[in-house]
Amino acid sequence: MKKRKNRLLAGLYVLVVIINALAWCGRGFGDMLRQSVFQITQYAQGHTSSLFPFSLGEFLLWLAVFLMAGAVFFLLVLLAGKMSWLRKGAKLERFAVRYLYGMLWVIGIVSIIMSTNCFTLYHCSSFGENYMPEKRQTYKVGELALVRDYVVRQCNELAKKMERDEDGRIVYDGNIEERAIAEMKRLGKAYPLLAGYYPAPKRLAFSGFFSQQYIMGYYFPFSMEANYNGVMYIANVPVTICHELSHVKGFIYEDDANFIGFLACISSDDAFFRYSGYLSVLDYLNGNLYESLGSSMADYLTYERCSSLVEQDNVFLTKEVWAEVESKAVLDTETVKRASHNFLETNLQLNGVEEGVASYGKVVEQLLTYYEGVLY
Repeated sequence: MKKRKNRLLAGLYVLVVIINALAWCGRGFGDMLRQSVFQITQYAQGHTSSLFPFSLGEFLLWLAVFLMAGAVFFLLVLLAGKMSWLRKGAKLERFAVRYLYGMLWVIGIVSIIMSTNCFTLYHCSSFGENYMPEKRQTYKVGELALVRDYVVRQCNELAKKMERDEDGRIVYDGNIEERAIAEMKRLGKAYPLLAGYYPAPKRLAFSGFFSQQYIMGYYFPFSMEANYNGVMYIANVPVTICHELSHVKGFIYEDDANFIGFLACISSDDAFFRYSGYLSVLDYLNGNLYESLGSSMADYLTYERCSSLVEQDNVFLTKEVWAEVESKAVLDTETVKRASHNFLETNLQLNGVEEGVASYGKVVEQLLTYYEGVLY
């Protein structure tokens, strides 16, 4: 019986290696997995996680930290087993062995889930490869400026239509989560890989801590949840939820998720969602235009200007919320931000995304392709 269990455990790890090796061999295997096994796990895990009113993935993340701390402790117990004060602790040593053996099973199962719900997705065809025309080899500054100025004009116009409180902050009385799912399902009619079931988006309980990492949303592959930062400025919420929901449909590249979130929002008949969509790409376009002009502020200022309302709304957190986050912070924000950035950079590069965090900005290329034939 024990040998059979050990063979099953070994087989689990071999399967993890095989799945990931096949994924690295080409997009064919990843695409096949995304349209078969992933569809099953997405549906089953999504329905399960939706039963919980809180973020199950966030809870499991903290549970993993606790379990790994236990593993380190019991590993030290075994290493120190020959010490005289532990010679009479045979029961503790036996429990340590069972605990670590159990952890091997947990890690193996989690590795299978992560492989199908995350790692292999980095080796699937992108949204552009599935649904967008082949892009030009290069785009000129003039075309970039046309797209950027168009987005600025949309933002300026929509900013005036927003309902605001006495402090000028946007307020929205609709259900953003339900609306975001509806927009993604509508988008799925045009792009079939986005069609079907979506789990309920969840607000992160530790949004303050995620704010220190400058994280707007999080996709938990092991719970199949789209989570969003609950304390960030409301203008970021619609597009962030749609961004994370695109991950739930198997589009793991961040530029794809940025673009899908943008599309879902700007094609909505809700002005607030449209505004959120246009705002989400504004900084990427501004940065690209500025660099394309040789970082000349004089030249940059000859183009469309953002209104004061847009400048006010184009923030991650308001000053008041930032102050509250800092007052409750256990760790220094700069330290947390740096650690988070390094982790994300390493994770993306290990999964074949050579640009790392810079890949988020590749959404500009998709915008240029999307507006070709429309603006130029």
